[in-house]
Amino acid sequence: MREPRWQNWLGLLLGTYIFAAPWLAPYVLPFAAGSTMVCVTGTAIGLAIACVSILGILDPGAWGDWLKFWLGLILLPAPWALRFSEHMFFTLSFVSAAMLLIVVSGLAFASRPPRMGSD
Repeated sequence: MREPRWQNWLGLLLGTYIFAAPWLAPYVLPFAAGSTMVCVTGTAIGLAIACVSILGILDPGAWGDWLKFWLGLILLPAPWALRFSEHMFFTLSFVSAAMLLIVVSGLAFASRPPRMGSD
């Protein structure tokens, strides 16, 4: 069995943050009240990233890194595409988490040993 990679653990942490931030931030930071679209986006994409990361921890493979890469690319323009960019706290949170997820997925691709297949 292959060992879990640190990128999956970091993906789980980022997914949990993206999922929880819209729900917990207004209690901690009163100025960070978000809209319904912030909550829906954070819940859906954060849950997807966390689930893919958990599956990646249980069965490490390149498919999980690819999915997290694409989820990061979806999350990156979300504040502008879904028109909640006026909520600066969530815009900065989601964009920085998306960029970190994309970089971490790229590092996961780069650190994989080359595949030796039968020709």
